[in-house]
Amino acid sequence: MLIALASSSAPATADWPVYGRDLANSRDGGHDGPSLAQIPTLKQAWSFKSPAGDFTGTPVVANGVLVAGDYSGIVYALDAVTGKLRWSRKLNEPINGSAAIDPGAPNGATVYVPLAHVGRPRLVALSLGDGHTRWTRVLTDQSGSSVYSSPTYWNGTVYIGTSGPNGDASTARGSILALDAASGAVRWRTYTVPPGRDGGAVWSTPTIDIATGRLYVGTGNAYHAPAADTTDAILALDASTGAILAHYQAVGGDTFAADNPAGPDADFGASANLIRAPDGTALVGEGAKDGVYYTLDRATMKLAWKSTVGPGSAVGGVVGGTVYDGKRIYGSDALTSQVWALGSGGSSQWSSTDGGSLDFSPLAMANGVLYSADQAGSLTIRDGATGTVLKTLSLGGPTFGGISTVGGAVYVAVGLGPPPPPAPQQQSGAGSIVAFGDTSRSGAPGSHDGGGGGGAPPPRIRLSVRPRSVQAGRRTVFRFTARAASKPASGVLVRFAGRSGRTNAKGRVRIATRLRRGRHSARATKPGLRSRRVAVYAHRR
Repeated sequence: MLIALASSSAPATADWPVYGRDLANSRDGGHDGPSLAQIPTLKQAWSFKSPAGDFTGTPVVANGVLVAGDYSGIVYALDAVTGKLRWSRKLNEPINGSAAIDPGAPNGATVYVPLAHVGRPRLVALSLGDGHTRWTRVLTDQSGSSVYSSPTYWNGTVYIGTSGPNGDASTARGSILALDAASGAVRWRTYTVPPGRDGGAVWSTPTIDIATGRLYVGTGNAYHAPAADTTDAILALDASTGAILAHYQAVGGDTFAADNPAGPDADFGASANLIRAPDGTALVGEGAKDGVYYTLDRATMKLAWKSTVGPGSAVGGVVGGTVYDGKRIYGSDALTSQVWALGSGGSSQWSSTDGGSLDFSPLAMANGVLYSADQAGSLTIRDGATGTVLKTLSLGGPTFGGISTVGGAVYVAVGLGPPPPPAPQQQSGAGSIVAFGDTSRSGAPGSHDGGGGGGAPPPRIRLSVRPRSVQAGRRTVFRFTARAASKPASGVLVRFAGRSGRTNAKGRVRIATRLRRGRHSARATKPGLRSRRVAVYAHRR
């Protein structure tokens, strides 16, 4: 029996707006991307080359715009259909992670970009329309701190983790932050280890279970003894307060740094996946550098099962992002570059035989087709069910970058970035974004020409809800009404608190749920109309 589909809510539906595609970090595009039947004829649609640096994040796409930052510190916004440059912004700091696009941000569609300035890593918010700065925030000013995590967002809040630099030459404490999406103000900051300890770096993108309001994230090793019991661990936090609710430590006593290479260096580097067991139990799973994929009960944080998927070392195991498609978990081993698939209870479904050099690229999936990129400069396309290689395409250069699927297209970031210090930090400047397949459906909602220009913009949905303020924990029926161009809008998809429904001929839909205390956001979407959000507030008795 295969694993049942997890329940989650994506920041956007038909796009790939954050590193993991959705809040569950599934890295699965669903019905987007080429079908199995289209793979034999798949070919390159366009390529955009950076003149300054490598791309090592995952290309994010929303509202017809693809955004990626290179290691030289330049952010590019490209037309997702044509690959033409819309705008660029020089931020003068290394970008080694992925941006995030929030089309429904409070100040208008916004791009969040992490900047890896050692000692003062920052998060910058830019306008998706023209790239102007909305706000910038220093995440931590600890000596030797940095950021490799990529941001995600939920209910008007942006979440991101901090780490030390690549190579672990640090005494900083890892942390997780929640920032106000409108202003960048810090809502909370939680350190992963207590004062007097170091390490516990957060290298990955936080994962959020919207049904419970819990945030899950993996941590790295300690840099120096003694190691806290929250290092090499998966943490569960309250997304509204940042309180650590529970944790599971996979490897204890692991200390590893440039001046202290003592432990196994068994970090959790891949982002956690929200999955469900065949009996419906809600699980969270994450791969680590010891070559093991760990799966925990989300409520208790007790081990459900674990599976060794490859050899571990200081450079791998599991480092690149893993995929969950509702049936299987997919990943790769950084040391051998072999790709693998797990089923129910961690049973091996298949493992590839086409290994190679080091491979840190996250995988992606869509329509049952699995995509991986590698240092050999290839995009390898497999049947997810069997692991059979269907096609291999050239990327024009080696890569540790990520992959996303939108509409009928596949987008790949190309570049390795510099090696860890003290090696010379030069790059080839050969970074690029390459698109394959049919990009015509990657345009803004209601547009398939991809230009985004010319003519009037499509009408915006007007969304209202009753009640707007409720008692937390009490089951309430929320009545949503959608209108567009002064008329009731039927067939509008309304997503709210992990549930969804479509409006009837009168533009109405009801959603019944219980809310945790705080601000909650409902989002209405329909092809051909601009999306809209509305806020609901849940208060104490």
